[in-house]
Amino acid sequence: MEWTQCPQCGLVAEIVDRDVWPSTDGPIEHLHVRCVARHRFVLPAATLELHHLQHREPAGRELVPVRVRRRGEPPR
Repeated sequence: MEWTQCPQCGLVAEIVDRDVWPSTDGPIEHLHVRCVARHRFVLPAATLELHHLQHREPAGRELVPVRVRRRGEPPR
């Protein structure tokens, strides 16, 4: 699982899928993002990176990927 920040509300969001779409300027990576408030986006990866640069968290509050256990999975 990959975690990021929702571009609309700033809550935690999961990167559900990654795709590369062709374009006249060459292939562009797109991300499928879904946040805990149920916002859904399909956007170029560069757009999400730009959003993160503009809305940086104060030091020590960066989002860190977390491994989530599935139901019935034993803890590590």
